[in-house]
Amino acid sequence: MKIVIIYGGIKGKDGLLNSIVNIISETLKELHIDVEEVLLDNYNIEYYYGKTNKDIKLIANKINDSEGVIFVSNTILGAPSGIIKVFLENLTHLSYKNSIEGKYGFSVCFTDAFGERENAEYILRAWEMLGGIEGGKLPLWIKDIEGLKSIREGIEKKVEAFYKIFRQPGHKLPSSYNQSITTTTNDKKISNWTVPKIEIAEDLSEDAKEEAIKIKASPFEDFSREQEKDIKELTDFFKQQMFSTGQEQSINEYGIYTKPSPLPVVENKKTCKQMTQNLPHYFQPHLASDFLGSFQFNITGTENFNCYIVVDKGECSYFDGIKEDADINITIEDDIWVDILKGKISAQKAFMTGQLKVRGNFVLLNKLDQLFKKMP
Repeated sequence: MKIVIIYGGIKGKDGLLNSIVNIISETLKELHIDVEEVLLDNYNIEYYYGKTNKDIKLIANKINDSEGVIFVSNTILGAPSGIIKVFLENLTHLSYKNSIEGKYGFSVCFTDAFGERENAEYILRAWEMLGGIEGGKLPLWIKDIEGLKSIREGIEKKVEAFYKIFRQPGHKLPSSYNQSITTTTNDKKISNWTVPKIEIAEDLSEDAKEEAIKIKASPFEDFSREQEKDIKELTDFFKQQMFSTGQEQSINEYGIYTKPSPLPVVENKKTCKQMTQNLPHYFQPHLASDFLGSFQFNITGTENFNCYIVVDKGECSYFDGIKEDADINITIEDDIWVDILKGKISAQKAFMTGQLKVRGNFVLLNKLDQLFKKMP
């Protein structure tokens, strides 16, 4: 049994960060668990641009070989240190999904100011969105090594509790972050169709082999052809009915005309900014009666603009510009943002695939998907 401890942000072998890691490591070893410490400062952790990284892959393999992961991070402005955040962003690449899925995660976050609870929650929510399972959290408010010594026993008890969770997990409870959706009908699962395996005897002649691999059309293919035939017959029938007067008419997607219009039909398409300005019109106040928060949007691409939305207990307002103290700061390209507004992709999925960058209160991404109706 193995646990990986992932930490970083402060180089060197002394200080609160390393002292906390030592306490956790020693506690796990006393429980006869193999421990591997991963100091992210020793790896090449680059900003995530949608590509794989050999050092990230190396750490992902360590996670894959373990039963769980413990993140240890100091707290900066209520969030993890930069290297932890960048590491989690890199893990959104789909090539690491199998290494993370089903692994228990435990977050230990400390500060001598504020935000240790939000930090611990941030890491766990990110871990669940990556496919992992929440195993608990330990927010710590400590100023120095002496303060750490006074709470050492409490830390050890929390680590032992985490050990019990992944040692005897029982039934893993689903959450909205890691819930996988399976399509069902009449209580029977619909599985993806797989290509049938064709086995050909080795002693057949070349002509016989060629004859053997001819596949007869399946009943589904027969049904499709019959359906296509019926549609064509209906189309021909309606054409005949429309042109029964003997006068030829022209048909297009906008209607039937005796003469085609000399002017082209132009679709009135709203810009990305116009759609963003219309967000308050799609706001669902009944879902936000007690919610207070602000969303900063930094739109890039063909259209470049900055704006923010403020939701205040059932009311939503749009503003141009930048709100320095926004609860969540979102950077995204205009075409992806339009897809989110239209409901083609959720904000959380865009983040998971690296198409959306977030700073601030990560949990509000879920609110963004819930509070606004999808635009046509």
